[in-house]
Amino acid sequence: MGRPANPNRRPELLSQILEHVATSSLSRVTFRSLAGALGVSTYVLVYHFGSRRDLIDAILDESVRMRREALEGVDVEALSREEMLAWMREAFITSLEPRHLPGIRLQFEAGSLESIDPDIGTRITDSYAVWNELFAGWLRRQDVPETEVDRLALHITNCLFGTQFGYLISGDRAATIDVFDIALATTVGQIDAVRAGIPAVTK
Repeated sequence: MGRPANPNRRPELLSQILEHVATSSLSRVTFRSLAGALGVSTYVLVYHFGSRRDLIDAILDESVRMRREALEGVDVEALSREEMLAWMREAFITSLEPRHLPGIRLQFEAGSLESIDPDIGTRITDSYAVWNELFAGWLRRQDVPETEVDRLALHITNCLFGTQFGYLISGDRAATIDVFDIALATTVGQIDAVRAGIPAVTK
């Protein structure tokens, strides 16, 4: 009989893979390239991850875990406006910590590749949709007119994702937080406007 599989081996490999991919490109990930970088055989990687698609899924699952962590124990739709703004700001600042940045970079790269690389899947698009629907549900609880809910939810989602992307480019943490605070203030203004019967954008 062969030796039983080490249950810790796959997590160990995944941690090493994420460290490598954080300074490389997701589009270039292959079993051969990773085997060379990690000093293991391609057989070991195939054994633990199956196919390239399964490997990419594992990488992206880990990269989006940070966003899921922000939701743990939080009933977003039940938050008051003040609670929502405080929660979003705290979660955003946490997302800028060095330990989370490789995952954010991977998400943006994967999101841009999903429409052209079948192996990437739709994990980031799906995550984006979940956040968008979450914000839409909260806006409904704030008595925002249904005609404006989708537009404002998209505005909030794009502020969150887009400002993070800006930080990857600039690396200026203080300026990024300042811009996000402006985005939150703009969101409040838009909510007040549409509740007063003023469209979010004058056409």
